Amino acid sequence: MPANPEMLDKLRDLMQRHCFQYGDFTLTSGGKSKFYYNGKLVTLRPSGAALIGEALIDVVLASGAEAVGGPALGAVPIAIAVGAASLTRGRDLPVFVVRMEQKPHGARDLIAEPYSGDNNAVMSKGRRVAIVEDTITTGGSVLKAVDAVRAAGCEVALIAVLVERHEGGADALREQGLDVVSLFRADEEGQLSVNPAFLERATA
Repeated sequence: MPANPEMLDKLRDLMQRHCFQYGDFTLTSGGKSKFYYNGKLVTLRPSGAALIGEALIDVVLASGAEAVGGPALGAVPIAIAVGAASLTRGRDLPVFVVRMEQKPHGARDLIAEPYSGDNNAVMSKGRRVAIVEDTITTGGSVLKAVDAVRAAGCEVALIAVLVERHEGGADALREQGLDVVSLFRADEEGQLSVNPAFLERATA
């Protein structure tokens, strides 16, 4: 079922209930926050993953992406959910993962994908891909994934994020010409709201 306001409200309520802790926290970036967000408390649940896949799949396909993936670890369950949802649209969208560090042994690859080394390789020159992520604060992890994908010769068609925090990371990526869309936005108090821009794209 394509994304709709009711579906997004259900997913938002699930994430608000399970993914947020409130207090005084220090972010990876060194900044301070009144809340701690752990999206894996929903993305690793089959019920949450099913909602996420259905919410994102049509926007991902509309971008022209031929594969979907993102940085380990947060993006992995999201990418798999989107790939699985593509089967309901008559597609078999392959998934890739950008490692945090290049493997020091074996193939020494930075990107894991299902068709590495054959004619169907995801990371083929000129291929359009979508990058997904759990959340964006400063945008650093997403930018590393963008660099890895581009180094492999692929084009980033879309960056789709579950939660856009208010620190400006997503806007910084947009200023670089990247198409970034988020399902939800979190305000300074850690309250989620559906992003109207996403809903507009999802229901177009």
